[in-house]
Amino acid sequence: MSQRLTVDQFVSMVRSMPVDKVASLPLDTLPETIPAELIRNSPQPLRGILEKLSFDLNVHELREQQALEQQFGNQCAQALDKARGYEADIAIARLRQKISDTAPAIEKWRSGKMTHYAMSQTMHNVREIVTELHAERARLAKAELVISECLLNNPGRFEARLRDALERLKHFAGKVDATLGEYHALQLEVAAADMNDKRRQINDSDLKKKDLLEELNALEDQLKRPGSMFSRLLPWGAKKHEENIKHRISDLHQRVMSEEWVMAETQLTRWLDSMVDASLYGNSTSTNQNLRSARLNLFFLLNAFCEQQEAAAKQVARNPFIQVDPKKAIEYMLMSERFILDYFAKKRAEIIQWLGNAADTRLRALEHLEVDLITEMKRNLR
Repeated sequence: MSQRLTVDQFVSMVRSMPVDKVASLPLDTLPETIPAELIRNSPQPLRGILEKLSFDLNVHELREQQALEQQFGNQCAQALDKARGYEADIAIARLRQKISDTAPAIEKWRSGKMTHYAMSQTMHNVREIVTELHAERARLAKAELVISECLLNNPGRFEARLRDALERLKHFAGKVDATLGEYHALQLEVAAADMNDKRRQINDSDLKKKDLLEELNALEDQLKRPGSMFSRLLPWGAKKHEENIKHRISDLHQRVMSEEWVMAETQLTRWLDSMVDASLYGNSTSTNQNLRSARLNLFFLLNAFCEQQEAAAKQVARNPFIQVDPKKAIEYMLMSERFILDYFAKKRAEIIQWLGNAADTRLRALEHLEVDLITEMKRNLR
């Protein structure tokens, strides 16, 4: 099989060649389709020649596909069809349009006129289209694998066609990855800001809680002290004073509990998703900066989450100001490590489900990311 012309090359050739030369072009050198607009806008007799070429080309392509399917099976024919890239181009265009539609909201958010939560919801509304594009990326990867196997199985006269299809599959996969990278970079930017906001919220809450706990401890100490001479002489007054202290202690307990912040496991998982997806699909300077910030905040938030879980189990308020037992610090680090390991185990299963035998490259990248994340976490929490 000869090297196929691109549509642009064919159009240029048609416009510069004599009509009889166009009519004698070998079918296997023509692009897969002749643009209808080119045929419609061409004068006679060129239009008639292009119409005949288009018909002959369709018949030729159909016979070639039938012969190829007979030799390699239906999967190979489907993979060749996937190499046309129609579905990939449609899915890419949809996501790019959605990203373009969110641009005003992003600018509003960056200028501080929109909350992190509202921006997160805006990005979440794009998720369905992102999922579709991820699915298309998986189909392209599987098609690459099928074509590669066909090339190893005595392709004969179909070798050039198969190699061309493989190159086009890689081309469309690259376009999909670049588009996903744009989305995941934006998603990471929002997630990193959200994580930073949550860390600031926890720190502010802890500072308020510190003052409340100091007052609470002072009042509890008062209750533990032995009664004074005055209180023994006037027991009614002492009783009233004690009741007032207990009432204030109860009120302070409520205020301490009201300062408790909420962070769900699903929230941590979403943040991790943003970090991992951005790492797998993008490597721009701004993305790497956001990743660094997000990582440091993640380690803090994981540790705080583990403390929160233990406090909730004991039905007490988390007190971040008491001296942490070294054994507890190690325990929290192990809990954080387990959270990360469980997350990556699920992520691996998800990638294998999507990509099947074509998942090797992604899985290796995921493994390196997992090791880096845990190593850095241990270094930062020492």
